Amino acid sequence: MNERIDKALGLVHEAKKWMVLAVLLLMALLVAASIVELALVLYREITDPAKGILFLEIGEFLRIFGFVFMVLIGFELLESITIYFKENVIHAEVVILIAVIAVSRKMILLDMEKYEPGSLLALGVIMLSLGGSYFLIKRSNRA
Repeated sequence: MNERIDKALGLVHEAKKWMVLAVLLLMALLVAASIVELALVLYREITDPAKGILFLEIGEFLRIFGFVFMVLIGFELLESITIYFKENVIHAEVVILIAVIAVSRKMILLDMEKYEPGSLLALGVIMLSLGGSYFLIKRSNRA
């Protein structure tokens, strides 16, 4: 009976490795595609003859920065999947770093006039909590 369970667990573990590899490859493809898209958006914005050369408005800068943050989030997710594939462990530090980048992106692109003060305060508390968690994890890793 134990032999069957061990065999089944081995099959599940092998299937999980292939699934993680598939996700890793798809994520790498997605990050590469987003970098190409970012380059195209940046090129179109900078070379738009209607606006003149090298003149971007604040909204366009924010949109491009948001895109850059999305690429960074993709890189961090790719790193997280790579670490999981190598070590079969999810590191809290990487997950919190991804969350910090995502919340930072949200805060940078946020239109303050559309939200109530309570929502903005809650977003600030989330950011402080994530920053504090990241600090404590980094500090505990040094010890």
